[in-house]
Amino acid sequence: MPTGMPTPEQLWNGDVSFFSIDTDVIQSQGYNFEAGALNQLHRQLPSTMNLQLTDVVANEIIKHRMESVLKNIQQLEAASTNLKRLAELPMDGLISNFEGLSAEVTARAFFRNQIENYAATCRGGVLPTQGEGIIDELFRRYFNTSAPFGLKTDKKSEFPDATSLLLLEAFAAATDSMGIVVSMDGGWEAFAAQSDLLYCAKSLDELTALFIATGEVATQIQSLMNEAIEDYDSSLHTQLSDALREHVIGAAWDVGDIYSDTGSRVEGEVCEYILISYELDPDSTSVWNNQGDPNTWLVEVMARVMVNVETSVTTYLWDSIDRDELAIDSDSVNTDVEIEVTAFLTCTEVQAGSPPSDWDVEVEIAPGTYVVDVGEVATFPEEL
Repeated sequence: MPTGMPTPEQLWNGDVSFFSIDTDVIQSQGYNFEAGALNQLHRQLPSTMNLQLTDVVANEIIKHRMESVLKNIQQLEAASTNLKRLAELPMDGLISNFEGLSAEVTARAFFRNQIENYAATCRGGVLPTQGEGIIDELFRRYFNTSAPFGLKTDKKSEFPDATSLLLLEAFAAATDSMGIVVSMDGGWEAFAAQSDLLYCAKSLDELTALFIATGEVATQIQSLMNEAIEDYDSSLHTQLSDALREHVIGAAWDVGDIYSDTGSRVEGEVCEYILISYELDPDSTSVWNNQGDPNTWLVEVMARVMVNVETSVTTYLWDSIDRDELAIDSDSVNTDVEIEVTAFLTCTEVQAGSPPSDWDVEVEIAPGTYVVDVGEVATFPEEL
């Protein structure tokens, strides 16, 4: 990897002209290409930078996303078969209509189209798995245990990563450019360390930090935004509060740590959640300027949000006589949970010296999935 990270001159002059994202980073964003950090990349990076996803990464994403689709298809087919067997319900028409949907094929095509559209939005595309000398270099590295192949026994699992990296290096050489790969995988970092054409960032934050706006105007916008957000009487505070409240309501909540004080089996299900308060982290606020429009700015803020989560809890006891579980207690438990939420504020009509109340601001927050740890649950068994 070239020493350190790219210089500002390399980035803005187009010497480093593309970036690529590994599957693990996209997975950490919930495969959400239409909201949140992934959706904002084309605004945070200059027009000289384009996204080059590899076909390997695209297929890995599709494979991961298809797992839940295939599981639900199997469950639907099994349920239809069982209903027909148990109650002799006329399920043939429903099954025929479902088969006509070609759910598996349609889902794969949808995921693929979404990936290609996202790459195009970021001014790039999907690199096909081909290239002169790729296979020879792939096996040379495999047998020599060269990066990204490690010393672990199962090196075969690293073939997809190696293929992606060789494709990206070949693309850089063919276009006489340099690129930045974004991955949490140490193999990608090790490969870039040996490459003259690829840099490596460990996260989207590390990538976008290279393009954060600096200077007097950026500092002024950052300060004005923080003040307006913290001002309870400002329209921006109300707008962000409403967006955070909608985010909490629309989030997926799972129950994590939960157990009974008697050792009985306990099941919990989140039934209600309410935003109590939030606090802005001013040190986390970052701003980017739209390269094509000096009056458009993107502001990223991070809020620590306190949420009251109500969990419906059921405790079960094993009945050795009937050889079955009995629900011996049902109750609800309220737990305060602190979550971190990142919001992106797209600000247009920003004029020098004007207050945020004069700007047009759009707030975007990606859907989230959170876990509530209920902990120990007191059991009050009813008389059996």
